[in-house]
Amino acid sequence: MKVFICLVMLMIVVESKSQTVAIGNPQYAEETEGKIKRVTENLKVEDQFWSAYKKATLEERLAFYKISGISIAVINNGEIEWARGFGDKDVSTKEPVTQNTLFQAASISKVLTAIAFMKLKEKNEINLDADVNLYLKSWKVPLNKGWQPKVTLRQLLSHTAGMTVSGFGGYSIHEARPTTIQILNGVYPANSLPVKVNIFPGTHARYSGGGFIVAQLILEDKFKKPFYRVMDSLVLSPLDLKSSTFEQPISKSKLPFAATGYILDYQPINGRCDIHPEMAAAGLWTNPLELAKIIIEIQKAVKGKSDFISAKSVNEMLTKQNTDATGIGIGFWFYQDSKGDSLLFTHAGGNDGFQSLFFGYRNLGKGVVVMINSSNDYELMYEVIRSVASEYNWPDRFTREIKKYDIKDELLDAYTGKYFFDKDSEIIIKKDNSKLSLEMPLQAPAYLIAESDDRFYSEQLNIKVIFNKSGNNIENLEIQQDGANSIIGKRIQNN
Repeated sequence: MKVFICLVMLMIVVESKSQTVAIGNPQYAEETEGKIKRVTENLKVEDQFWSAYKKATLEERLAFYKISGISIAVINNGEIEWARGFGDKDVSTKEPVTQNTLFQAASISKVLTAIAFMKLKEKNEINLDADVNLYLKSWKVPLNKGWQPKVTLRQLLSHTAGMTVSGFGGYSIHEARPTTIQILNGVYPANSLPVKVNIFPGTHARYSGGGFIVAQLILEDKFKKPFYRVMDSLVLSPLDLKSSTFEQPISKSKLPFAATGYILDYQPINGRCDIHPEMAAAGLWTNPLELAKIIIEIQKAVKGKSDFISAKSVNEMLTKQNTDATGIGIGFWFYQDSKGDSLLFTHAGGNDGFQSLFFGYRNLGKGVVVMINSSNDYELMYEVIRSVASEYNWPDRFTREIKKYDIKDELLDAYTGKYFFDKDSEIIIKKDNSKLSLEMPLQAPAYLIAESDDRFYSEQLNIKVIFNKSGNNIENLEIQQDGANSIIGKRIQNN
């Protein structure tokens, strides 16, 4: 009898332990569960000056940001190592987020749209460098007072077409919704401006959701089908992404899996979510599990191991397309100046009530996808990603921590003195015990810490100070406040 009671108690404990993971979220092997625990209990929270980090739990940060739910998928060694939801997909019902919960991916939709065109290019059905007016049947890129711009698909998919309209606000379930052509023309019931070219195509990268609506119409004109059906046949079905859809509004069969979108302080979107007929730019419903499958397919294709897309196509997508400094490929963006094996491709998305972000390494078989059903704050996703990067030993850690630099005393001496700005106002740089201080008019001194021979930061303020030289002479200093160059002081006196 005692043995029986013990067995029953053991079963209750095991059952109770398993219930801490919501139904729909799989339980993993002990080693993986340990990693999940470390990721979710060691989020790196950035201070307001970007100079230090503290640890916090995912539960604490969800409460801090007033975010209802979050879903995460982690790629390691070219496979999905784990995927799990946390928090609530709906605050009122307390239904939990699981790995199968659907979120609006917003601008990540553009990645799949670009993939669809690369598949057509492989079949020689589309030329990325031809004038898109050759493919458009029901609408044309408009003239600007007699001037006809020539725009290519490559430019549309890399935000270099010079097109207007960066993003779209969506529509409530009670509003009339425009056709693709009405969106492009900016006429009722569209709530966005007309899409047109107002700078020279191919000369500058400027984010344009409007350009992707032109791409949407190309597919609708070509296949004479709604965009979501074209994407089903070109991308979603071949990759077996059964949960994902571009259909707007979302179908009744998928609606039970959809998270409710929230704005300020858990306020739900009217009708649970906005509707986005701008499907190519913002219409995808999916989850991190299925987005992770796309990242893995890209990583496999780089090595020539994908049955879906060629290495040539993916390498083209992962090549910088624009002519200026911004790192944009075809559909993808690149993290900072990453190259070669450590090239890190990415995209983010944000519709009212939903935000999402992914990173994937080209050759390292690592990546992460994070999605939330809230507009409240992007930073939570970066806190999660920093924790994943640390746990899985990524080359990039997404931190801005600055190591103190051992600067020579004679350099500090050279920087001291007075700097003139704004009529009669002076900035005074002093040296005290091998440390510089900066004094603005009527303010107490702020201490500066070297991060290189000519760059300094403050632990007291969100500023950077840069000393500019001409030969051996200090000409001026720049004070960057909150990331922007806001004050330049000309050297007027040496100490």
